[in-house]
Amino acid sequence: MYESESGIFASQLNQVIHPSRRKGIMVDKWVKTIFAILAVLFFLSVSSPHVRAESRWGFGTDIGFLADTVDDTVFTLSFQGDYYLDSHFSIGPQLLISPGGDLSQITFAGIARYHIPLGAVAIIPFGGLGFVYADLDRGRRSDDDVSYTFPFGATAAFKINQTISLASTLIFTFQNIDLNNRVGSDNLNIGMLFGFRFQP
Repeated sequence: MYESESGIFASQLNQVIHPSRRKGIMVDKWVKTIFAILAVLFFLSVSSPHVRAESRWGFGTDIGFLADTVDDTVFTLSFQGDYYLDSHFSIGPQLLISPGGDLSQITFAGIARYHIPLGAVAIIPFGGLGFVYADLDRGRRSDDDVSYTFPFGATAAFKINQTISLASTLIFTFQNIDLNNRVGSDNLNIGMLFGFRFQP
């Protein structure tokens, strides 16, 4: 009898902690994924100089946070591509993913960047237009929404060598997400991102 009751209790306890454990596993997978992408990009940047010379594409990846979302402050990953029209101006896509916590948010936008070299540092103001999808899960209550978004901000890129830079980005995203059960409004998110840039 006691064994049966303990088994039922263990099953109920597992149901309670299972969602949080599942989210923890998901975040762990995302962290491993971004490190794998960083390793691949680093290998490509240092092993193929003749390919880089012929390409106008650059890449970047970041990890950081977004504040003032519908679920307050959330962990965020960023991936971007830059097609260099000349040495100072680039355009390309940017993907922001917030996979952890109660909020799952994905932002995809086209971004224009202007690169201002200042010795070993480059200041890169940027702005663009895109869409954002947000899904807020509060247990039995869940809601999602899609909105336009206007991301803008600036990056400081510190050169390690001719093709690789350390980057620190301050980003603002303006949108109109309307969800039930939200912690706060989601008209303006503020984020800090840290990562790498791989220039052609």
